[in-house]
Amino acid sequence: MTERTSQLHATADEQIGELLDLVSAIDEATARRPCPGREKLGDGTIAANARHTADNYQRIAAFVSETDRMSAGHAPGQDRAHRIPRALRLLGHRAPHTENGSGGDPGQHDVPYTADDADLGALIEQLGTTRDTLARAELTVTQLDAIPPAGSFRFADGKRTVEQVLVGLLRHQRRQLDALKAAVG
Repeated sequence: MTERTSQLHATADEQIGELLDLVSAIDEATARRPCPGREKLGDGTIAANARHTADNYQRIAAFVSETDRMSAGHAPGQDRAHRIPRALRLLGHRAPHTENGSGGDPGQHDVPYTADDADLGALIEQLGTTRDTLARAELTVTQLDAIPPAGSFRFADGKRTVEQVLVGLLRHQRRQLDALKAAVG
């Protein structure tokens, strides 16, 4: 594993660990409290935001796994006119539309997250599985430098490398975690 990959793994693992600790420590009353600054996400509760954040990590793991399995045929400078991998399409990764600002990319808030349907035990299990999936993926330098097609994943614009996309995703997740931690107190 390269140092660049190790650093990305460490960041994701640390963040998932923080979310696991946070979710493990909240009770039902806390889960139903509002998450300031994240009111538009689902019902705006801590539980909704925790579930959304966990789902984003799961999407990141799917993206990394798919990248790990793909050939390195799209290194910088090569033709970028290619299809979105089937696994990403199945996960809802498609080019975003701009009619109402929402789309199918993983950062959009089109899933009706609520405290009522939040199963914290299942969320903890999901995070453990996601963490394991990420731990198994080993991206090469060539894969990190590859350029995913525009719209295939959040922050993928046909110019950013896989590494830049992952850094952007993890930065976004850091903000989500910080908002959750502040809301829980």
